[in-house]
Amino acid sequence: MARPHIEFIEAFAVEPEQLAAGPLAGAARRLLSVDASDGDYTALLTCPAGWTGDVAAPRRPAELFCIAGELELDGKRLGPGCYAYVPAGSSRGRLTARGQAQVLLMVEQEHAPEPDDPIEVIDQAERRWVHPGSAAGTSSEDRAEGIVLKLFREDPETKDWTWISTTCAGWLTPKAEIHPTVEECFMLRGDILLGERGAMTAGSYFWRPGMVEHGPMFSRDGGLFFFRTKGGSLSTRWVDVPGWEKLVDDYVAQRPFFAGPTG
Repeated sequence: MARPHIEFIEAFAVEPEQLAAGPLAGAARRLLSVDASDGDYTALLTCPAGWTGDVAAPRRPAELFCIAGELELDGKRLGPGCYAYVPAGSSRGRLTARGQAQVLLMVEQEHAPEPDDPIEVIDQAERRWVHPGSAAGTSSEDRAEGIVLKLFREDPETKDWTWISTTCAGWLTPKAEIHPTVEECFMLRGDILLGERGAMTAGSYFWRPGMVEHGPMFSRDGGLFFFRTKGGSLSTRWVDVPGWEKLVDDYVAQRPFFAGPTG
């Protein structure tokens, strides 16, 4: 059984669950998507000041991406925009919140224990933006310009990706995308029109199975996104969308091109 198609929800509209027991006791968890049979999930975790928990598990790796506040993981700062991978069987998953903090927590399917190496915390600010065509494993027949990414991790076995991506203001693709892999996204800032599905803004989240058509896409102000793929690295096929002009024009017309004072 796989996770259900979720497209898209507002993460902060999900009712938080106060965790009273277990390694994350004392935190509040908004469950964004879950595989009911395998137990892997993605959640938005709110950690109060002074909280301590443990994100390591004997057979489940985890990924973390901090969106607000400041935490410490394996003795390293995990601040806003920082990413970490915690291997299955790690003894280094102790997580401490210095002040209130919010972090995306992605707990994976069961996995054989991995080497108990020190955990690397990656600060996105220290990575350079690259064109998607420059990233290993990506492919596209008709990639739109105006989008760049920072790759955090490529799984050595599955080739799954974890990365952030940004689009410039006015970014447009009149076509729809199709990916053979699962695509997961949490929007960090900005806006993006997803065709007839409407516009995502900061806090919007989706878990999209492979081969789901989505587009046209347009970003009025630009956007910043946290992404993952499951089932391999990102590849894209583009298809035409009849009538895309009206979808985009109607969205553009909702706000003036210049939003400042005009007097």
